[in-house]
Amino acid sequence: MNTNILYILIIVLTPLLSFAQKDTLLDLGVNKKIIRERLKEANNQPSLLRKKHTPSAYKKTSSLPFFDDFTQQEYYPDGAKWIDNAVYINSNYAVNPITYGVATFDGLDSTGYPYNFINPTSHGVADYLTSKTIDLSSPTDSVYLSFFYQPQGLGNKPETSDSLKVEFFRLSDSTWVRKWAAGGSSLQPFKQVMIPVDTSFHKANFQFRFKNYATLSGNVDHWNVDYVYLNDNRTYLDTAINDVALIGNFYNFLNEYTRMPWQHYNTDKNDTSFMAPYINVAYRNNSNTTYNLDYKYNVITENGAGLVIEDYPAGSAGKPVSAYSTLIEPQAVRNNQNDFFFPYDDTATFKVFQIKNYFSFSPPDNHLVNDTVVSYQVFGNDYAYDDGSAEVGYGVQGIGSKLAHQFSIKKSDTLTSIKMYFSPIMNNMSAKTFKLTVWSSLSPESIIYQQNAYYSPIYSNTNEFLEYNIESPLYLAAGTYYVGYEKISEEFLNIGWDYNTNNSNKVFFNGVGVWQNATVSGSLMLRPVFGAYPDPVISVEEFKNELDEIDIYPNPASSNIQFNAKTAYAVEIIDMHGKLIEKHAASTNKIIDVSMLTEGIYLLKFSNNNSSITKKIIISK
Repeated sequence: MNTNILYILIIVLTPLLSFAQKDTLLDLGVNKKIIRERLKEANNQPSLLRKKHTPSAYKKTSSLPFFDDFTQQEYYPDGAKWIDNAVYINSNYAVNPITYGVATFDGLDSTGYPYNFINPTSHGVADYLTSKTIDLSSPTDSVYLSFFYQPQGLGNKPETSDSLKVEFFRLSDSTWVRKWAAGGSSLQPFKQVMIPVDTSFHKANFQFRFKNYATLSGNVDHWNVDYVYLNDNRTYLDTAINDVALIGNFYNFLNEYTRMPWQHYNTDKNDTSFMAPYINVAYRNNSNTTYNLDYKYNVITENGAGLVIEDYPAGSAGKPVSAYSTLIEPQAVRNNQNDFFFPYDDTATFKVFQIKNYFSFSPPDNHLVNDTVVSYQVFGNDYAYDDGSAEVGYGVQGIGSKLAHQFSIKKSDTLTSIKMYFSPIMNNMSAKTFKLTVWSSLSPESIIYQQNAYYSPIYSNTNEFLEYNIESPLYLAAGTYYVGYEKISEEFLNIGWDYNTNNSNKVFFNGVGVWQNATVSGSLMLRPVFGAYPDPVISVEEFKNELDEIDIYPNPASSNIQFNAKTAYAVEIIDMHGKLIEKHAASTNKIIDVSMLTEGIYLLKFSNNNSSITKKIIISK
């Protein structure tokens, strides 16, 4: 990777100007989801990193077959199969993957930070993905390792000096032997690799590993690896895989937005224009046989714990998927084939619906876990176009430059804050300044709000949106507005840019006095917040009793938590999609068993007759 890897300049020439304006995509400097775990470890708290680096991880031996398609929806590799954590497990970076999860190699270590944060041109071995020991002492026939790989994906292109390699461990001299390598290139479709495991490696403690050579100073030089399979009784021609899989896990039932306030959705119970006509569901057939799939989706209330309010199609829906091909099937939401809409309810302030996509065929394939995915339709207090993932950062250069995001609100309401995800790059911009700004029109330009004080970018440690409050809440009549900021500094203040959705026609920048549309496809991770309703995912404190502060400890926790309060509280445990997990009646018992909770972030809602307050807690085991 050359010294210019930190940004891609896109110059837009306009006939009205004798010079250029610039909007820019910047490669991310760190991976915030991974940094969250690093912070836990730095504070001597339990973390995924600590758990998966225990010495026992190296002692357990697997047997054939060895298989991983990375569908477990974690940030780290499966600790039952791999011994290191450097690669990033995700569903965002791949283009037309084999299944809906991949392992992404980059220039960041297992903590989410660059391997070398000082020298921007440093280059060398970056990520490893090393198998646990596998018993190959008595295979019945020839052994082959196969996998699929893709350079770049939706990330940064690996240069010709970068590479992805596979090595086998040779016990006789304790060395790693290179068996395969690929040089960097621009985006290509996933390609399958077949590597024979010769008899010299048929031992009880066989290991293999992937590694990449990359620039070590940022989230760059991406490779995606999928569907790693090691087994005996294989040949070089054994490329067929008896598996059909879903290759996406984000399905949006709204026509324009990915999120909107529930009160706005309920503006008119007869207005169903908010609904998307269909969702495109992609199925990949990795085998050499055509299969007829019976596909369905369900919509379930209360984040999957309530009623099934949509079962589509009502009967069976067979669709053939040819061998080695991908079927993208439009499944009706609201059009002449279906009439679904989220049911009207003006008594609620927010809703979370689970969308479950699945399919079956006969005879079933070898790997059923990737035949079902769930996603969530969240109605909170904000509007959003993005899916919550930032593949790169987006910014505008120049003192006084402006960035605006267009929103058409469906109900007159009060704008209280703006959520933004400032994605980190190599240079820390947290000391730079900007002013929140709201426009009613860009041509002619009409500012209806601009804060008096200045804000500076805040970089969260968990990939969360952070809220920047409006100094005086702004009442807006239903209509179209432009929400963003005016930048005071020369440098880029890059906001997260989502490649997986495209609403660039709603993003505008002004560098030298002329407003223009964004010049690249994607969506800006900026969301206006309306009303006084708590967000079902992020949540805010509700009616706080000034006389009663509540402290929770330990946090993170693994088995039990305690809290200090002056009075008895009823406690509700809620997951980050708004689903009620369990409820504890008010009592003086201030110890709660949380051992049944899986790892993640949860909300604890404390309430009594006088007050209600919500706190966050992290469960880490």
